Amino acid sequence: MVNFLATVTVISIGLVMIIGLLSDQDTVPGIMAAFLLSLVTVIAAVAVVVGVLNLIAVHLGRFTRAERGWPYSIVVLVVAIGVIVLRILDRADIWTGDLEGERISARLFEAVQVSIESALAALLLFFLAFAAFRLMRRQVTVWNVLFSVTVVVVLLGSDPLNLLSDTRDWLVEVPVNAGTRGLLIGVGLGTVTAGVRVLLGQDRSYRD
Repeated sequence: MVNFLATVTVISIGLVMIIGLLSDQDTVPGIMAAFLLSLVTVIAAVAVVVGVLNLIAVHLGRFTRAERGWPYSIVVLVVAIGVIVLRILDRADIWTGDLEGERISARLFEAVQVSIESALAALLLFFLAFAAFRLMRRQVTVWNVLFSVTVVVVLLGSDPLNLLSDTRDWLVEVPVNAGTRGLLIGVGLGTVTAGVRVLLGQDRSYRD
């Protein structure tokens, strides 16, 4: 009985959302769809808060019990609490002087997160070169040669001397874009298929 009610609820909400999104905002289906979207947003926000609290609780427990890797738990706790405090201070607009009107949390994000991502992206050069070397060392095939040549062309095309830059631009604009669009089409078709299966009651993973 519980599974039947869950299936009916999911199918009903899915149909209401489809009809509401296809209707005007002032109509009853449109208002119901907007309400359901707002409800999902609130639930997602609560889930994020619960996840953050669980993260703090887990690492606080590891620190108090002095488990293996507890110094990393201290780093996680300090960073998590620091980001939360900075965000609260930003929303309170307590900064004065040169920092008046600034968002310190955004500055911190750019100074730390973006720098780390840039460093990791720079390491991609060495990962690609090493991967090409390992592939060619293990077995020389058409696909391995194609991968290695592509890596060399892209790396030389990104060089400040602009070697093979035209070839690199062609690779990025034609094959890469084609592959990206193919992936997006596949994701879209998969999403539609999953939605149809839910609406038809074929996919009942929520029963668990």
